[in-house]
Amino acid sequence: MPTVRPGPRKRARREPTPPTPAGIWQGCLRLWIEIDGRNALGPGKMRLLEAIAATKSLSAAARQLGMSYRLAWKHLKLLEERVGLPVVEPHRGGTEGGGSILTPDGRALLDAYARFHAEVDEFVATATVRHFGRWAQRPRPSPPRA
Repeated sequence: MPTVRPGPRKRARREPTPPTPAGIWQGCLRLWIEIDGRNALGPGKMRLLEAIAATKSLSAAARQLGMSYRLAWKHLKLLEERVGLPVVEPHRGGTEGGGSILTPDGRALLDAYARFHAEVDEFVATATVRHFGRWAQRPRPSPPRA
């Protein structure tokens, strides 16, 4: 009579782990303000105003942002035209070398945009957790032990 050999043992099946989304989930928006349907204030123009405030010079601000003086000047003139306010006060060269400073309205616009952006960012972070939290907050599975 032939001998019966046992077949290969079946390993217990592991339940497949649900896929875990990789990384940290974060809602993001690009914000700008339109006036009469035309882009007036946005992150690029606000970075230009911040750089002018820091360097006290349009040409130094343009260099810092990696753009030509002509393009920076064009953005500045477009901003002033659209908002209807002078935002930068230029000073011609001379013994002190000239430069540019923000007007009180320019400073106020920069501050208002920063507050607006912070408030919207806070709302977006809350909404992201509310709508995507079940995926974004899932703990990562620990690696199997050897």
